[in-house]
Amino acid sequence: MEATFAIAHDIPGRIRLIIPALIDKKEHEQISQLFSSIKGIEEVRIEPLIQSMVISYNTSIMNKKMILRFISLFFKQTMFDPLDDFMVTITPALRKNFLRSLVTGFLLLLAYLRKSSIATPGFLDYAVVISTAYTVLSHGQNKLRHPDVITGIVSMLSLGTGNILHVATLTWAVNIIELLNDMNKSKALL
Repeated sequence: MEATFAIAHDIPGRIRLIIPALIDKKEHEQISQLFSSIKGIEEVRIEPLIQSMVISYNTSIMNKKMILRFISLFFKQTMFDPLDDFMVTITPALRKNFLRSLVTGFLLLLAYLRKSSIATPGFLDYAVVISTAYTVLSHGQNKLRHPDVITGIVSMLSLGTGNILHVATLTWAVNIIELLNDMNKSKALL
């Protein structure tokens, strides 16, 4: 698991931290007051746009290690820990779409593992197709012009219904690529 912060600048008595979780927090004044109330911390300044927190402290009372421990404890449970860097700067709607797509990918994996032992399509295969269709059709405004929908239609026509798992996989892969593109656009707007 990656750290929840990084040290950007450090001199005795002053430290600047980059904390990605600050972008989702709206209570910056309260966070500043909370850290300022700790004995030895003199001033706290939060700059949410650059996800930065500057802490000035009295070196005779407080040290850098103690400050980092407080920061680590406070910001530990704020986001999806394994996905912090990836998910912290995207909109909640994109986050929801991406997590939905991850679930579909897991179902696809299960269906492929099952398919190697059983030749006929079963409930899991149909559930994967439904999940993929729901995942693909649940985002965007003009659904029929989305690359993932077009891929699903074209691959269904070219591969046939007998290869429905392959069609679902191709459609899901294009959906992931489209979501990653949307996430990059979302980060650029911030």
